[in-house]
Amino acid sequence: MAYDRALISSILRQLERQRDQYESEAEQRRYQLSQTIPRLSDIDRELRATAAKAMRIAFESDNTSEEIEALKQKNLMLQAEKRSLLLQHGYPADYLAVAEDCPQCHDQGYHNGRLCSCVKRKASDIQKKRLSSLLPVEQETFETFRLDYYSTQPDNRFSIAPREMATFNFQKCLRFADQFGDSYENLLLYGSAGLGKTFLSSCIARRVTERGFSVAYDTAIAIFDQYNSVKFKSGDFSSASQALERFHNADLLIIDDLGTEMPSAFHTSCLYDLLSRRLMRRLPTILSTNLLPDMLEERYSPAIASRILGEFTQLRFVGDDIRKLRKKQRL
Repeated sequence: MAYDRALISSILRQLERQRDQYESEAEQRRYQLSQTIPRLSDIDRELRATAAKAMRIAFESDNTSEEIEALKQKNLMLQAEKRSLLLQHGYPADYLAVAEDCPQCHDQGYHNGRLCSCVKRKASDIQKKRLSSLLPVEQETFETFRLDYYSTQPDNRFSIAPREMATFNFQKCLRFADQFGDSYENLLLYGSAGLGKTFLSSCIARRVTERGFSVAYDTAIAIFDQYNSVKFKSGDFSSASQALERFHNADLLIIDDLGTEMPSAFHTSCLYDLLSRRLMRRLPTILSTNLLPDMLEERYSPAIASRILGEFTQLRFVGDDIRKLRKKQRL
């Protein structure tokens, strides 16, 4: 899995600030109790002394087992006395311990040399919140997708009904999300506006994010704007650079509304760069567009059309505009 480096760095800095706060709070508790229970300060000094002596013995002597064992027993006795004193004065036995939220990594962010699951959960939550600002991932889920908006009557242009095509698309998108990471595939969702392309993209984004993978989503216009900011160093260059890093490296990239941007050689080069980077690294991408496949070469270039048509599974959406149907139902 690929993680947004800026996001992970931000979470690790947050953990560091949290550790500093917990240590400061523990130190305050130790100082306060040292005034009323002086023996606690003595115990802390003795514990530090035994630890230092154990290290010195380990470095300076070859036969250390008996001495180390004696120091270990003394350490355990001091800790037991400390707990007993706290309980006698009405405090929890761990009252002076430094608090921690993750017992696995002790709020360090890494466990056994790997990124801890607590950091991954935080990253997933932040990514989900980030997606929520762009997609209604809380409302648009596979469970709320409605096939009854699609007609059971065959479309004049096709031999099968829109509902049959929608059922196939739904099942394909569901498998894509549930099997993500086990196989490599790209999706091209195409068809007229209001037929559920963005809805199913949102369903996939939510499911893949919940499974711990990184997902980047944006419209083609917004993505090309970030390319423009980086190339010409305009606007918020730092933010644009971080956004491009997400688009380049996310486990899954979803580009919505491809073809709604103004046609230009610059936008074509941006799309070629983005697709080439991800295809070379076999990072899955979903394209959602109103353009038909045979329009891609005319709109962009033969090279881009070849990459999309050769590397993406095509899912066509047909039927009546669902947004208009919903509006009629509300009237």
